[in-house]
Amino acid sequence: MSGSDRSPDVVRTVVVGIDGSPHCADAAVWAAREADRRGHRLRLIEVVEWQGEVAGHPAAARAAAQVRAELRDIARRHVDSAAALVEGRIATADVSAEVCEGVPADVLGDVSEVAEMVVLGRPVGGLEGTLLGMALAGRSACPLVFVSRIPQAAADAPVVVGIDGSPDSDAALETAFGEARDRGTYLRVLHAWSDVPLDTAGGPAIEFGAFSADVREPVYERVARLASRHPDVEVRHSSTRDHPERALRELSSDAHLVVIGAGGRSGGLELGRVGRRLITTARCPVMVVGPRARARMTSALAGDRSSVH
Repeated sequence: MSGSDRSPDVVRTVVVGIDGSPHCADAAVWAAREADRRGHRLRLIEVVEWQGEVAGHPAAARAAAQVRAELRDIARRHVDSAAALVEGRIATADVSAEVCEGVPADVLGDVSEVAEMVVLGRPVGGLEGTLLGMALAGRSACPLVFVSRIPQAAADAPVVVGIDGSPDSDAALETAFGEARDRGTYLRVLHAWSDVPLDTAGGPAIEFGAFSADVREPVYERVARLASRHPDVEVRHSSTRDHPERALRELSSDAHLVVIGAGGRSGGLELGRVGRRLITTARCPVMVVGPRARARMTSALAGDRSSVH
């Protein structure tokens, strides 16, 4: 993400949240390739969740200190292992391996203030497994990427973006244009405009041909405005009456990346329903653009425009 408020001496970074899981290893490799391609440093960070000290009971304090040290040792092994994996795959990688203490969403949220991207492995464990991603979607000041597997997409495979007219969706569209441009590929814009079936038995008769045309027109206008700033990116539209998560999942099977807004039409500060499903089912990495990342992007674009005049 470019911004006129950045000093040329600031080292741009891609951050990976490490936890020792196989999905996390895939996330580290994918992020390392992205960092290397962009000329950024890769920061591998594991957060040991330790929020207080034991006082007043010497034996309990000693036991707590031992547990704390053991947790840090385990975390150190995780980040060092991930660093060795990355360096074995990408000889030119610029990597740091760090262990921090605190609440993971808070630590990674703070780090996102100076990062270009934060990357996590695919959440596991049902709803509980998505809690960190849900919290970070609203906290992260840069795009947040979930990697469930390293994609095997063809070189000319697209970047896919799902749009729904929400502010986060517009920011996702702007981000997706940049991702497609940097990869030298086309942008597939998906507007899945029906979360619920509109043709159920007993419902009102709807002429879907005319209805879908009315739905598509404002979408095309919105995309066209942004496309004028990215004339080198080919845009291909898809409009479907399918559920957004299902439609995006199908397109993800042959894509480099899927980009979505965090809150969707709900306008919430955390990851919306479609996003929560997609980050565990997509067949390629999913980039989420939340409200704080949108604000940072808007500020950068405003600065870029003012520097032209």
